[in-house]
This record gives sequence, C-alpha cells and structure tokens, in this order.
Amino acid sequence: MTDDQDEAGSKTHWLIQHIAELDEGERALLLAMVALDKEAGRTFTEQERAALDKLAAETHDFSAVEIQDAVQKMVEGKAKRQPAKGWPSGLGRKAEQAKKK
Repeated sequence: MTDDQDEAGSKTHWLIQHIAELDEGERALLLAMVALDKEAGRTFTEQERAALDKLAAETHDFSAVEIQDAVQKMVEGKAKRQPAKGWPSGLGRKAEQAKKK
C-alpha cells in the first residue's frame, strides 16, 4: 500500500466515523469538492465510494453545480472596497490584551 492509499484510507475512515458531526453545508461543500475531483479524472476506491454514497444520502437539497458556480463567482468577482469598520465584537479588546502580554 502506498502512502497516498494509506492517507486516503485514513481520511475515508474518518469521514465514515464523523459524517454526523458535519453540518449540511459542510457535507454539501465536501460533495462539491469530490465532484470536482471526479471531473479532474480522480478515481475512488470502493471504500471511498461507499463513504461518499453515505455522505450523499445524508445530504439533502445538494447541488454541486450551484456550489461550483458560487465559488467561481467569488473567485472571479471583483473585491469591493469598503472602509474598515473596526474589529468584530470584542476582538479588538482581545488583540490589545494580547499586545500587553
């Protein structure tokens, strides 16, 4: 077994054990990434396919195309220049405290 196969096996095992811990968005994003891998020519082992089938069965209203389109729009979109509005709630205080240490 190669290192790549061993790593894929451990990731697949983790996925099988922790699918329930992923929220709907995380499951959908993972499936979209897998769809991209598949389009790029990656092949999956039987164990990986079984884990992905289980993941797909537990993911409702999933559309890899919608997620891919949204990611492409974000990547290709122009950044909006907006003035900084300060630190998010409480974060500025924590940054100041960290500087004092």
